[in-house]
Amino acid sequence: MKAQKFVLVDSLKSNQTINVLENEKKTVFILLTSGESQDGHVQIDMKGKNSSAQILGVVIGSGKQIINLHTFQDHMAGESQSDLLIKSVLFDCSKFNYEGLIRIEKDAQRSNAYQKNQNLLLSESSWANSQPKLEILANDVRCTHGATIGQINPEQMYYLKTRGLTDASAKKILVEGFIQDVVGRIEDEDIKKKIYGKIETVIRSKL
Repeated sequence: MKAQKFVLVDSLKSNQTINVLENEKKTVFILLTSGESQDGHVQIDMKGKNSSAQILGVVIGSGKQIINLHTFQDHMAGESQSDLLIKSVLFDCSKFNYEGLIRIEKDAQRSNAYQKNQNLLLSESSWANSQPKLEILANDVRCTHGATIGQINPEQMYYLKTRGLTDASAKKILVEGFIQDVVGRIEDEDIKKKIYGKIETVIRSKL
């Protein structure tokens, strides 16, 4: 396996297609924190045998922002693997609509594909919708998908506040913990620090 390559997608102003070739390994990080409404499509084409892609994403919505994100993991070659984890944190009246499709082509036997989307609503007016889908044309594959939409656990908030934390500080810790699960998967430490720094700046401005 070749050295891992990192691709940052920080805007949905244009649809993007990322190719993963034979024996290639890529991490694609979708970072949407600009505060602007966005609508776009990110496609990952698994074109080579033994190709591997890790697709990570953090979406932070605020104000009246509307974000529509469509992802497509297209397995064209056998023994390829893709693993997607996208999380959103939604403040104010923001809305996030996620649609994700995994397709395993008929010649992509012995491929593995995973897709998970988790959404955290931080106000009664925020909203999320998640539609993960599978299209499997091969018979020797492993695929899973799932989605969750929820709010901060009140028991966790209560515990942190009994330890002397303010409401805002407790909420910040829980939100950062929710996001850390995604950022922590970045292998390059320098890139990880830069990405987390950008996210932390946005969260601090809201909490």
